[in-house]
Amino acid sequence: MFWKIKYFISKSVWVYPAVYSILSLIGAVLVVLLDTRQWVSLSNVLPEFLFTSVGLSKTILGILATSLLTMTTFTFSTTMVVLTMYSSQFSPRTVENFLSDKNTMKTMGTFIGGFVYAIVSLFFMKQRLEGELVVAATLAIFYMALCLVRFIRYVHHVGSFIQTHNLIDRLYTEALSKIEEYKNLLERGTILPLNHSPKQTFTIQVISRESGYIQYVDHDAMMKVAEKLSGVIVLEKITGQFVTDTSQIFSIHLEEKIELEETQIVNLLKCVTIGKKKTELQDFNFSIQKIVETALRAISPGINDPNTANNCLRILGVLLSKLADLEKGYLARESEEKTAAIYIEIIDFEKEIYFTFYQLVHYGKSDVSVMISILKALRFVMEKASSENRSVVINFLDYVWGKIDPALLTGYDLKILEHEREEIIRPSLFFPVDNA
Repeated sequence: MFWKIKYFISKSVWVYPAVYSILSLIGAVLVVLLDTRQWVSLSNVLPEFLFTSVGLSKTILGILATSLLTMTTFTFSTTMVVLTMYSSQFSPRTVENFLSDKNTMKTMGTFIGGFVYAIVSLFFMKQRLEGELVVAATLAIFYMALCLVRFIRYVHHVGSFIQTHNLIDRLYTEALSKIEEYKNLLERGTILPLNHSPKQTFTIQVISRESGYIQYVDHDAMMKVAEKLSGVIVLEKITGQFVTDTSQIFSIHLEEKIELEETQIVNLLKCVTIGKKKTELQDFNFSIQKIVETALRAISPGINDPNTANNCLRILGVLLSKLADLEKGYLARESEEKTAAIYIEIIDFEKEIYFTFYQLVHYGKSDVSVMISILKALRFVMEKASSENRSVVINFLDYVWGKIDPALLTGYDLKILEHEREEIIRPSLFFPVDNA
């Protein structure tokens, strides 16, 4: 439950503006109480130059409220322009990366909070304060200086954020961190072959009760359910996969035949969170998909930016090389008493490499620079692939070679392509590939 709250907060646009507005409201009330001498007379504590008359305070606060409202509108308009550009030039999936960015939301929150402070302070500037010296305007000036610094940082941030190489680097970092988390998860259990089946006699199938993408799997909660049943629970789907309300999502293997209670089924289904969209919580493929879509937009006739596509392809090669040592099978985690276990299917590297590159191969088959970059990416993968996955790379290389536009298989283009192909095959000469 904690991760759901944390994820909801991190992806909600209104959180920072709401928090900053509440803090500004509290600050304005405290300043009003101080200016009306409800607690203590600030004239005995602060130097005289920090105080202004009520008339001047109203003028300053009015200017602050007007200017911050203008800056808020400008920030919002700039944000919408960036979102439109992200959606049209890169990928609709990358819009969320900018919209949920902390710097963007903190800037909006700072401006809205300042507006709230100015309006509330003006509201409490009663007639009876005429002739008195107040400190509300001085604090407003300091706040305005903070807003100017935040505005300059926002302009720099937007200019940096919309640069293609910065976007690709952020997506790469995001995907790499999720891949490392996934590999750390695999180290917490034992890897079993794909044809391995639990020794328990009786099997119960559990069907999903909703449709959507698997966003999060609570492995610890699954283990607790398995311990209560004293059996083995196999998760039949992987994170990021789409399921329907008729899909088998779990199979439970028990020593003796029993009837599961409704509460037990509900508790098991709660271990898997299903939503209407993909998330990057446990799904590194979602981040990889963003890079693929950015590359596809780059090689489209409307944008025609093959260099960006080539950069994306190299990044994809590096990311897949981190997965090239994974073997097909199940991750098995046993309870401390060895009376229960959970099985989680490991990603299939062959499907991983295909679904990463197949669209890029199709749309880039007539661009020699794109095909060279795909071959370079496969070389990165081959260098770190296990013996089993080396055969996968070689087979996929044959698939890619068969898709290349025949017009490229002549002259100097063919010479360069064959050189890149030999660079991929060469590691297999030292580590023979079993094609049986």
